[in-house]
Amino acid sequence: MTAAPQAPVVCILDSGTNEAGAEGWNYLAGNEDLTDEAGHGDLIYQLLESETPNARLIMLKCFESAEETEEKKGTETITQALYDAVDLWQADVISISWTRNEESEELYEAVCYARENGAVLVAAAGNLSLSTPLGSLVYPAAWEEVIGVGGADTDEKGEPVSSLWYLKSEAVFVSADGNYEGEKGSSFAVPRVSGKIAEYLFQQPEASEAEVREWLKETARDAGEEGYDPVFGWGFLKTDNE
Repeated sequence: MTAAPQAPVVCILDSGTNEAGAEGWNYLAGNEDLTDEAGHGDLIYQLLESETPNARLIMLKCFESAEETEEKKGTETITQALYDAVDLWQADVISISWTRNEESEELYEAVCYARENGAVLVAAAGNLSLSTPLGSLVYPAAWEEVIGVGGADTDEKGEPVSSLWYLKSEAVFVSADGNYEGEKGSSFAVPRVSGKIAEYLFQQPEASEAEVREWLKETARDAGEEGYDPVFGWGFLKTDNE
């Protein structure tokens, strides 16, 4: 008898979740209380649940709100969560729906450690703002060890269209729908991609990170300029009904 496929582990680094029974750790309080008063992480968790029914979701609460300044988020806390995602939770996918404007050597080392130990890192490529004008690179999405995800809108036919809301950037590897429950941003495109990767790993548990990238490129729907472009990356993430 063939053994059932093992559930891929998806670690979410965010502001927590209000989902009853959710697994994870609160790095701010040092306990298992994952309550999310801001609601950002909770929406990410809900979206991932809908995208990847076969995965085991782990919420690692690193900050109270995704809109907090880089100083308040704390590099040390986020870095520790990345190491723990690999060492304690054996993460297959690490989902990051936030950005930093400045590079950090400590954070980069943790990202490299996670990738070297088999985790696929997926991160938001950012939204257009005064602090991140068109073409800006945000982190960790801009590092080559990370799959950067851009947000996109869709027209009445479901076709992807560009929007001034999203950041046009070379950090974008692929793009996905950035709208969810009345909210908008590349934050909500990330769990769509993370979820699809987890489902792919459920079917192909031996796939490497490089193979995951190639699969994304091959299956994404080309949008915008032919081939790669900094708006849609290698394409727009396909939905289940395509």
